[in-house]
Amino acid sequence: MKLPTPSSVAAGLLLSFVATSAMADPTSPVAGTPQGAVVPAPAKHETPHELAAATVPQATPPASAIPAPTAEEIRHRRVTVRVDATRPDTVVERRSSVKEENGAFILLPFRATDTTWEQVCVTPCEVDLDRFSTYRISPQNKVSGSHSFTLPQRVDALHLTVDSSSLLAHRTGQALSGIGISAVVVGVSLLVAAPDFRNPSDARIAGGIAGGAGIVLAAVGIPLALSTVSHVTDDSNREVAKVYNNHGYAIPFLPDIKLSKSITLTQRGFTF
Repeated sequence: MKLPTPSSVAAGLLLSFVATSAMADPTSPVAGTPQGAVVPAPAKHETPHELAAATVPQATPPASAIPAPTAEEIRHRRVTVRVDATRPDTVVERRSSVKEENGAFILLPFRATDTTWEQVCVTPCEVDLDRFSTYRISPQNKVSGSHSFTLPQRVDALHLTVDSSSLLAHRTGQALSGIGISAVVVGVSLLVAAPDFRNPSDARIAGGIAGGAGIVLAAVGIPLALSTVSHVTDDSNREVAKVYNNHGYAIPFLPDIKLSKSITLTQRGFTF
């Protein structure tokens, strides 16, 4: 019997160690990969059929019902306006948006209006304006405000003149009108309810005094408030078209009465 030589024994042990290592870790590490890191699986190569099936078709957006304005229409909307005023620093504003809300609080109807105005120029000025927008003279810089108005159409250039009035006088007229009308209401209420008082004659006297004082204050305040509104005229010295209450109508001799910073008594009710 031939005994193995030491070199053959060493070769056998080496082959046994290599086989055992291969069985314990069948995947060989990728060069450059840290020890213990997970090797990602190879990317799947999809066929064109699979790619077409996975693509979700996008719905075509519907065509707009209102076509985009052309360059000629945009040029037509603009008109060059020169504005002069009898008082310096009169501010012209354009209405950019308006939101109205009608409702009732208990049984009292109300109308809430949220109007946004943007300043377009300070007189004297010359500016290109949108001929289809609504404008006004802003009550600031000691100048009273005007009614909302629109621009004359079918003109390529326009010259407006603002007959500016005193803002202080206008506010005084509004205050006298509000106090006078309130006094008249109180006086009439006292006269109607006089029989229910212990001394009806005293109630009638108080009602007559309150009502009379209210009539006097209103008689002074209403004309003062009306006469101190700023007016805008065109080249022909005609007053531009007014917009009342955003609906085109109003009682001309009854002004709006500002009760506070955010509450105004108008012909259609309280405006907040």
